[in-house]
Amino acid sequence: MRLIRSPWGFGLLILPPIPALFFRTHIPTWGLWLALGWALLLYLLRSLALKRWLSHTPADMLLWGLLLLLPLGLWATPAPEITLSRTYALIANILLFYALAVQSENRALQWVGWGFLLGGLLFLAAVIPGTNFYPLQKMPFINRSFYDVLPAGLRLPGDDNGFNPNMTGGLLAMFLPPALALTWRSQHRMQRLLALITFLAISAGLLLTQSRGAILGALVALALVTALLSPKMRLAWWLIGIVGLALAAVKGNDLLQTFMTADASRSSVYSLAQRMELWERALNIGADFSFTGIGMGSFPEVLPLLYPTFLVTVTADVPHAHNLYFQTLVEMGIPGLLLSLAFYMILASVLVRRIRLNDGGNQVMAVGLLGSLVAFLVHGIVDVPSYSPLSAMVIWGMFGLMMAVGMERDRMPTQEVKA
Repeated sequence: MRLIRSPWGFGLLILPPIPALFFRTHIPTWGLWLALGWALLLYLLRSLALKRWLSHTPADMLLWGLLLLLPLGLWATPAPEITLSRTYALIANILLFYALAVQSENRALQWVGWGFLLGGLLFLAAVIPGTNFYPLQKMPFINRSFYDVLPAGLRLPGDDNGFNPNMTGGLLAMFLPPALALTWRSQHRMQRLLALITFLAISAGLLLTQSRGAILGALVALALVTALLSPKMRLAWWLIGIVGLALAAVKGNDLLQTFMTADASRSSVYSLAQRMELWERALNIGADFSFTGIGMGSFPEVLPLLYPTFLVTVTADVPHAHNLYFQTLVEMGIPGLLLSLAFYMILASVLVRRIRLNDGGNQVMAVGLLGSLVAFLVHGIVDVPSYSPLSAMVIWGMFGLMMAVGMERDRMPTQEVKA
């Protein structure tokens, strides 16, 4: 029982089922059942050891609610194999979340900033060579010759066809806010230097993806981080916001028309008009399957058969609804959407609580991770950053880290917000 009580012990014991669930096509059925049984047994043993069942984290009931909805999706789906794979993947992601969330009781959490920065640089080095960058020039100031010198052809586990630039951009945007926060307020000179290097490198990678939604999410998150870390920046952002609203009132229609332009000859979704068409279809699906949804991963199966599009051609690659919230509604119905929104609110609330506690904990890191959550949610307005199985695993790992930092038990004098 001592091993089950230990954050390190429980975190390590819960990791083995994750690869089996993530790569289910390579695992026999009995292996999958063994993995699920192992995870459930660990949960029961830890609950008995700690004498609590639904209070390991503030999000326990919400996550159990999502798990209980999964059979409904399997019942409703027209693509059982796809939905089953994504069902196992979601369970694996929740296990990863708990493996990291329980580290809130681990004194080693004081080193989380160093680990996050090094992890961000390693992730950048791995994901850029595996990204299939668009031939479309979305940002004219980026020279196409840059892409010719980038390493390419790397294929990461779980993403054999290469990484979508929007997915890459969405993940890199989540790494940026903590890097900025640590550059701004870390008390360690070497950590500040590492954070600055990480911030600049990831910023360059984000620009190379040309993902407008990810860049927008990063900008909103960086504004939040700077506002929380500096009272002077709050006034500056208010002034910038007022100027921005004035410009939008004058030039907003021209800018909107630029993004609304759709090219029906393209084999993907580029414009706002095309996205809005998909959002309308997603709302129709959500209205027709409001309780069960149509099952995870089945949107591209259902869309052309029952809800055909006009701006988005039938040959276009449309794996999802290009909106995180509509996609959740489509796949898991209204109950799944409400549970997911409540989960995001819980993550935000624990991070805000950590920021407000002036007790020498990881407050600067909490500010950065709150920015990461905001970047994810803003990007989710125009895309689904967690749709790729690999990106979903990274994002759920960050969710677990957010919970661990927000619930931090051992207060260590490492970083302090002086706002």
